[in-house]
Amino acid sequence: MTMKTIRLLTTLLAALALTACTHNNGDIGIWFGTWHVTTITANGTPVAYDGDYFFQFQSSVFRVCLVQQHEQTTESYGTWSEADDGTTMSINFVDPQVYYLYVPGFETSNVFTVSRGGSSQATFTRTAADGVTYVYALNKQP
Repeated sequence: MTMKTIRLLTTLLAALALTACTHNNGDIGIWFGTWHVTTITANGTPVAYDGDYFFQFQSSVFRVCLVQQHEQTTESYGTWSEADDGTTMSINFVDPQVYYLYVPGFETSNVFTVSRGGSSQATFTRTAADGVTYVYALNKQP
């Protein structure tokens, strides 16, 4: 192989690597990526919690993690889906044995009312089985 051919192949491989898709199974819109939970309220009262919650969406997979002091991380995985009109979102933890992380107001099956403030802010609202209404304010991470 000539040096010109090697350079051409290297350039093509680099171009392919740089344009590789991380959106498995297609574009999921604004939800793809990491969202920081900035506040949680229960019936209008702020909920105190130790650390920072992050919601992550990719394909139909949902990850919630709690980052605490010294970068200690606890996480749980589930599935998510959004209604066609974008007003509700379901987040489910299919196997209760794998639901390791406590999130105030979350159960193994959750349906949220979604309101968005553009593509970088959202609010999830749900009423839990005990009648308490939880509101989660989210900011999209860069």
